[in-house]
Amino acid sequence: MWVIFLNKAKLKMNKVSFINKQTAIFLLLLQLVMLTGLQKSRAQVLTAGEAVNIAVENNFNIRIARLGEEEMKNNLTYGNAGFLPSIDLSAAQNNSITNSRQEYLSGQINERDNAKSNSFSSNLGLNWTVFDGLRMFNNYKLLGNQLKAGEYRTRMQVENTISSVLINYYNIVQLHQKVVVFEKAVSLGEERTGIAREMLLIGSGSRLDLLQAEVDLNTDKSQLLDLQQRIAEASIALNQLLARDAGIEFAVEDTFRLMPGFDYSNLLQKTEAENSGLLLNNLDIEMAMNNLDIVKGSRLPVVGVNAGYNFNVQASESGFVKSGRTSGLNYGITASMSLFNGFNLKRQQQNARIGIEMAQLHLDAYQSEIRAMLLSTYTAYTSRLKMVSFEKLNLETSNINFEIAGERFRLGELSGLEYREAQKNLLLANERLINAQFEVRLLEINLLQLSGSILPE
Repeated sequence: MWVIFLNKAKLKMNKVSFINKQTAIFLLLLQLVMLTGLQKSRAQVLTAGEAVNIAVENNFNIRIARLGEEEMKNNLTYGNAGFLPSIDLSAAQNNSITNSRQEYLSGQINERDNAKSNSFSSNLGLNWTVFDGLRMFNNYKLLGNQLKAGEYRTRMQVENTISSVLINYYNIVQLHQKVVVFEKAVSLGEERTGIAREMLLIGSGSRLDLLQAEVDLNTDKSQLLDLQQRIAEASIALNQLLARDAGIEFAVEDTFRLMPGFDYSNLLQKTEAENSGLLLNNLDIEMAMNNLDIVKGSRLPVVGVNAGYNFNVQASESGFVKSGRTSGLNYGITASMSLFNGFNLKRQQQNARIGIEMAQLHLDAYQSEIRAMLLSTYTAYTSRLKMVSFEKLNLETSNINFEIAGERFRLGELSGLEYREAQKNLLLANERLINAQFEVRLLEINLLQLSGSILPE
């Protein structure tokens, strides 16, 4: 009998020790959560607009695109197009030491050793093509269009970067929202585990219920850790887009601020007028036409004028002339025309026309693709908006159902598995609403980019 009493006492002490260990673990986790929250509160809040401004200023790809645009600006000059003359200056100094022997028919002999001679010559020349079949004008137009193309490519790079920044930013927002949901799930799981443990101690519960509660609690903790890891990875990716230290910590907005509804006809009108890809494809047609005009100009004559000034001085210790100097001005006009060059001009003109046709087909294909993409994105957008409204109602229902299930579970009228099922339904409802709002935000970003409206004002 004493043995039975001692065994019961030992079992009771083991239960108390187990409860103390669980309490210590719970307090440790609570401290970690509070510490994490304190660190988050200290981290500076980075808004979506601030992230976009930082990226536009610092992103490496945008800076590279701007340098390419700057190079195009440097190329747009009248000299590069062929309008201006070229002026060249040259000078030369020559010296020599020679031995000479000259014998004449009269018998006279002139002989000189180590005779020095030198000469200096200089020339200043001007060449100016005054007419080249209007190719200089067409070259200047082409350079201007190339600059516009560079500006459009820079704009496209900025738009793509802004889109990537916003997608990454709101991905972090939705991950943080899911963290809040699972933190609450962990708290409820710990409460359920405590209730199951108490019921087991008083003899009204089973060991299986306690183990199942612990398994479900560990599952939620694992999901929470996974979400925190995904937030860390997404934060590093966003910092990289912002071209700053990947380890910089920051907090984000805690909600999605969805935009007012879009009108499809207005979106289509803006897309056809402002889409960067369409503008660039239209410009490709203009540049192809510029190339054709340049080739046509090769059939016309080229007229140029030239002028120059020469100055020469020479001196010699042998020969007939001891010293001499000449100087003078020269000028003239030249004209040339290609009469036949193996049908190459004809071939170049045919290829230029093919280039125009190809550019037009590229524009038609891109325009068709953009319209289809816009309609598809807008259709998905309207559908997801309805889904958000539906999921909000579903979340309200799930909350009511879970509250009722919680009360019944605490009263012992509901099993742990049934309580967990209600909790899972609430978790799924929260997750579906967060996902639906995130998808709507992504579709808004896509619509803004397609319509050329994503750039900050």
